Amino acid sequence: MKSYKLVLLLRSDIKKDDKDKLFGEVKSWLPDMANDKVESIGEKKLAYQIKHEKAGEYVVYNFESDKVTGDLNRRLLLKNEILRHLVIRN
Repeated sequence: MKSYKLVLLLRSDIKKDDKDKLFGEVKSWLPDMANDKVESIGEKKLAYQIKHEKAGEYVVYNFESDKVTGDLNRRLLLKNEILRHLVIRN
Protein backbone atom coordinates (compact mmCIF):
# COMPACT_ATOMS: atom_id res chain seq x y z
CA MET A 1 0.00 0.00 0.00
CA LYS A 2 1.11 3.54 -0.74
CA SER A 3 0.95 6.50 1.63
CA TYR A 4 -1.05 9.58 0.64
CA LYS A 5 -1.92 12.97 2.09
CA LEU A 6 -5.12 14.81 1.27
CA VAL A 7 -4.92 18.52 2.06
CA LEU A 8 -8.22 20.40 2.22
CA LEU A 9 -8.78 24.15 2.44
CA LEU A 10 -12.19 24.72 4.01
CA ARG A 11 -14.31 27.84 4.24
CA SER A 12 -13.71 29.65 7.51
CA ASP A 13 -17.40 30.16 8.33
CA ILE A 14 -18.37 26.46 8.59
CA LYS A 15 -20.18 25.45 11.79
CA LYS A 16 -18.76 22.66 13.96
CA ASP A 17 -21.63 20.25 13.17
CA ASP A 18 -21.29 20.81 9.41
CA LYS A 19 -17.53 20.33 9.65
CA ASP A 20 -17.91 17.00 11.48
CA LYS A 21 -20.42 15.84 8.86
CA LEU A 22 -18.02 16.85 6.06
CA PHE A 23 -15.12 14.98 7.73
CA GLY A 24 -17.26 11.83 7.91
CA GLU A 25 -18.20 12.12 4.23
CA VAL A 26 -14.60 12.61 3.12
CA LYS A 27 -13.44 9.62 5.20
CA SER A 28 -16.08 7.44 3.54
CA TRP A 29 -14.81 8.50 0.08
CA LEU A 30 -11.18 7.62 0.78
CA PRO A 31 -10.45 4.09 -0.43
CA ASP A 32 -9.08 1.43 1.91
CA MET A 33 -8.66 3.61 4.99
CA ALA A 34 -6.15 1.22 6.55
CA ASN A 35 -4.17 3.70 8.60
CA ASP A 36 -5.99 7.02 8.76
CA LYS A 37 -5.12 10.17 10.66
CA VAL A 38 -6.85 13.57 10.46
CA GLU A 39 -4.97 16.68 11.51
CA SER A 40 -6.37 20.21 11.61
CA ILE A 41 -3.69 22.82 10.98
CA GLY A 42 -6.06 25.67 11.80
CA GLU A 43 -7.32 28.83 10.19
CA LYS A 44 -4.92 30.88 8.10
CA LYS A 45 -5.21 34.13 6.19
CA LEU A 46 -5.04 33.52 2.44
CA ALA A 47 -2.59 35.36 0.18
CA TYR A 48 -5.45 36.07 -2.23
CA GLN A 49 -9.20 35.56 -2.16
CA ILE A 50 -10.55 32.18 -3.20
CA LYS A 51 -14.28 32.16 -3.94
CA HIS A 52 -14.59 35.52 -2.08
CA GLU A 53 -13.00 34.07 1.09
CA LYS A 54 -10.08 35.85 2.79
CA ALA A 55 -9.30 33.06 5.28
CA GLY A 56 -9.60 29.29 5.36
CA GLU A 57 -9.02 26.29 7.59
CA TYR A 58 -6.48 23.67 6.54
CA VAL A 59 -7.11 19.98 7.25
CA VAL A 60 -4.72 17.10 6.40
CA TYR A 61 -5.80 13.46 6.00
CA ASN A 62 -3.00 10.87 6.10
CA PHE A 63 -4.08 7.53 4.65
CA GLU A 64 -2.79 4.44 2.88
CA SER A 65 -4.32 2.99 -0.26
CA ASP A 66 -3.54 0.90 -3.32
CA LYS A 67 -4.81 3.63 -5.63
CA VAL A 68 -6.68 6.93 -5.50
CA THR A 69 -9.48 7.24 -8.03
CA GLY A 70 -10.64 10.23 -10.07
CA ASP A 71 -14.00 9.84 -8.36
CA LEU A 72 -12.48 11.30 -5.18
CA ASN A 73 -11.39 14.41 -7.09
CA ARG A 74 -14.88 14.87 -8.58
CA ARG A 75 -16.61 14.55 -5.21
CA LEU A 76 -14.25 17.04 -3.56
CA LEU A 77 -14.85 19.55 -6.37
CA LEU A 78 -18.61 19.35 -5.85
CA LYS A 79 -18.51 20.26 -2.13
CA ASN A 80 -19.09 24.00 -1.61
CA GLU A 81 -17.40 23.91 1.82
CA ILE A 82 -14.06 22.94 0.23
CA LEU A 83 -12.22 25.83 -1.42
CA ARG A 84 -9.21 23.80 -2.64
CA HIS A 85 -7.82 20.28 -2.29
CA LEU A 86 -4.60 18.47 -3.08
CA VAL A 87 -3.70 14.76 -3.01
CA ILE A 88 0.00 14.05 -2.44
CA ARG A 89 1.74 10.68 -2.56
CA ASN A 90 4.39 10.26 0.17
